[in-house]
Parts: sequence; C-alpha cells; structure tokens
Amino acid sequence: MATRGTFLLVLGLFGALLSTTTGCTGSDRLEERPQESVATPSPAVAQAREDLLQALRRTQGTSHRYTVRGSLPEGQSVQASGAFDPKGRLFEAKIKTSGGKDPSDTHRIVVDKHSYLRMESFSFWVHLDLARVPEDSLVYFDMSDPTGLVKFTSVIGSVRQTGPNAYAGRFNPDSGFDPFVPVGAPSVASFGITVADFTATTDSKGWVTSITVELEPLEGPKISMTTTLSDHGTKLSIKAPPKAQVREADDSYYKKK
Repeated sequence: MATRGTFLLVLGLFGALLSTTTGCTGSDRLEERPQESVATPSPAVAQAREDLLQALRRTQGTSHRYTVRGSLPEGQSVQASGAFDPKGRLFEAKIKTSGGKDPSDTHRIVVDKHSYLRMESFSFWVHLDLARVPEDSLVYFDMSDPTGLVKFTSVIGSVRQTGPNAYAGRFNPDSGFDPFVPVGAPSVASFGITVADFTATTDSKGWVTSITVELEPLEGPKISMTTTLSDHGTKLSIKAPPKAQVREADDSYYKKK
C-alpha cells in the first residue's frame, strides 16, 4: 500500500517584505510511489546516470537562461523566464502564476547580496540586503542555487538513456521543511514523497537543455513542469533597478543585533 505525503507551494514573497502584508502559500496532498528495489545497476545504466550528473554539474557552473512552463497545485499554472550567472552572482526571474486562489506576477533581480522584488502591477521594487537576512528566514535567497538545479542533481536516483542525448529517471523530492525547487519554478516543499519521475535532454556540447519533473496528486491532474535552458556561457547583462524606483524592506526581516 502506497504511503501518502503532502507538499507546500511557496510563491514569490513580495508581500512578506512589507510590514503591512504577508506572503501566501497553498497546500495539497501527493501519493508516494513504491520505491524501486535495490539492485546493482548494469554498466549502461550506471554510465547513463554518470553522464547526466556530469552534464548537470557542468551546467550549474556556467551562466545560462531558462524558461519554465507547467502546472502547479490547486489548479494553478506557471510561466517563468530568467537567467543566472553563478560566477558573477547575478540572477533574474519573472514568474507568473495564474488560476487558483492566489495568482501572482513577480519580477526578481539579485546582484550579489542585494535582492530586488517587484509585483508587475506595482511601480516600485522592494530591496532586501541578503547579508542581513537569517538563512532560515522565508525571505532568504540562496544565491548558490537559485533555480534548484544543484538540489535536483543531489536527489536523482535511477537514470536510463532513452535516446541520443535523452534521459529518463526518478528522483526524491522529499525535502522535509527545506523547499525543493523544481528547476526555476516556485518552491515546493514535499513531505513523504520519495519517488517522482523526470526526463532530461542535453545537446552535442554536453549542456543540459531541458528538464521535466512530474508529481501525481491523490486527486486531480498530474503536476508537471518543464524547464528549458539556453545560452550556456553567455555573458548576462543584469543590473539593479534605478534607485528612484526602490523601497527598503521592513527592518523586522533582518538579523537582530
């Protein structure tokens, strides 16, 4: 009998940065698939896994752009686009969720330890000094893994090659209270979900070009998100917004002295 788990969707926390509003979350339940029996993988299977992990790690270390399209819990869908330069410590993301109870449209820019967040319907940005934010805070931003690509790589289980530069396999999204980011989309914290499916593709140069993750709720359609990656190694032009358009986050979100 399959066990059950839950997950929590964490959207852009624009409201949580202001003293008069709070962030929004949603919840649902997922069904865990039975875990695969432990067996020694064949040389071909082991090589497929190693090839994919190598491509993922290589992609993590260079600048790239990405887009996300997919479904979310509670009848929502997501469209996102962004770019990340790990060496330059630059990040930008536009994430739009529609449907459900809490649609959102946010734009985020991070330059080193300075985060700027804006709702598309607002004319100003909220600035947060990440150097002063506790790492366990809901508004903390992990610049070492902003799209969840590193975390995704760390939880990959079985992998098989399905064609030239094409892979399929399973991963473990159960991260407890530590949100799992399904590569570029809003965070999902899952509880007790130990097996989920994914597919991935690479190009002839060994860059990861797409990742699709799938989760099955107890009720309703399958939750699926596809991230495409491009422009690997390209120099990115990401700058902080003009100072005249920036407001400071509430002091309550900073470390106490």
